[in-house]
Amino acid sequence: SPSTIRLRELVTRWDLFPIYGCAMGGMALFASIFNFLPFRLTRTPFFLATHQVTLLYLAYIIGIFMGPLAGKVSQRIGSGRTLILGSGSTGLALITLWVPSVATTVIGLILLCAGFFAFHATAVGALNTRLSSGQGRANALYVLFYYLGGWLGITICGPVYQWGGWGALLGICALFTLLPLMAGITERKV
Repeated sequence: SPSTIRLRELVTRWDLFPIYGCAMGGMALFASIFNFLPFRLTRTPFFLATHQVTLLYLAYIIGIFMGPLAGKVSQRIGSGRTLILGSGSTGLALITLWVPSVATTVIGLILLCAGFFAFHATAVGALNTRLSSGQGRANALYVLFYYLGGWLGITICGPVYQWGGWGALLGICALFTLLPLMAGITERKV
């Protein structure tokens, strides 16, 4: 029908690219940290066993709560501010994950998951409310950028981790965090 937005139109709508960038940057940092975390935690100064490292992945549970909470926060203060808060949580997580302690690693992973799931839920909501039709295609593009971000993040962070260690990986992840932050800043202007 004439009211249906075509894929070509969605790809050329520049106002949607910050949201797609949020998906890409968010998954790039999230996948990179969780992918390389076992390498960090099984070596000095941690020397954790595999089952201990695996337990830390329970931080994912925060995602159960963050989706609905992010929706409520977004309705109250706006999607732009919610994206900025999620980016702030992620930035704080990166700082916390830099500290070589199991306790701070647990806190960092909780902050990382809270920020990631907050800006992911908020970005999808913002994308869908911005369109009068074509949400299915737009969400497909969002998922494409999301998984491209995961691939890109791990591909970049592998050599970075080998070359510069955990600190260098966190530095690259801080750069990835700029994409959700920029989406938040852009959303506030809309």
